[in-house]
Amino acid sequence: MKTAVLILAHKNVWQLEKLVERLSLDFDIYIHADEKWDLNVELFEKYKNVFFVKRYSVNWGSYIQILATIELFKASFLNDYDYYLLISGHDLPIKSNLYLKDFISKNGDTSFVNSELLPKKAWAGQGGGFDRLNYYFGIDFKNNLPGILKRKALSFTQRIQLKYGIKRKLYPIRYYGGWNWVNLNRAAMDYALRFLKENPAFQRSFKYTYCADEIWLQSILLNSSLKISNNNLRYTTWEEHASHPKTLVTEDFDALKESDDLFARKFDADLDKEVINMVYKMTE
Repeated sequence: MKTAVLILAHKNVWQLEKLVERLSLDFDIYIHADEKWDLNVELFEKYKNVFFVKRYSVNWGSYIQILATIELFKASFLNDYDYYLLISGHDLPIKSNLYLKDFISKNGDTSFVNSELLPKKAWAGQGGGFDRLNYYFGIDFKNNLPGILKRKALSFTQRIQLKYGIKRKLYPIRYYGGWNWVNLNRAAMDYALRFLKENPAFQRSFKYTYCADEIWLQSILLNSSLKISNNNLRYTTWEEHASHPKTLVTEDFDALKESDDLFARKFDADLDKEVINMVYKMTE
């Protein structure tokens, strides 16, 4: 099945090129590189099936991350793939390309999307996820004078909301939340993009939200009749009270070998390059 790998990347060119070098042997690659990253894209010109999409300056947890993901979706969908894998530039495949191709061939009728109807239990401290949507957050702005003033204005607005119990009007849909790294077949990708086109107010409603990149796509797909498995097939380790998954190191390698997942996250060559080399060796 014709497959595209979609990558959201923001640092460490060595790690990104290792990822591209492996996956581009069998899959087309689409990359969103954070605009703040001084990346020389000419390094990737030798890969004829690697494509860079329009770049945004992404702040963690901001609406701009949704826009970057949609950019990857739209650019890749123009070339009519059967399957789409969305990963981070800090993810690694923990299965060989052959295994990935075989898995997709056998499961092409299914999309794999981690999801839970809001309120999500793990997000209890954020109203089960609704706090991310109900209040105005000023994290989309640049660190210049206009941006600072806009952030202060939205911070003041949020304080007023909290004081008087004022919540934003939400789009009339059942909301779901989950991890934003997904595996979508063509039917799911087509449905998501058509939904956005036909319901522009839905996308706009996520402006000035917080970490809604873990909500918008689940809310589209889980309100459909598509065949979706509640598993994104990403090996991830969470430490207590952490807002980010643990960065995997050499000590995690035995667990990675035993995992049935397709990818693992996250890795950082600045912390432990050896485990990255070990994983690529394991999946040759």
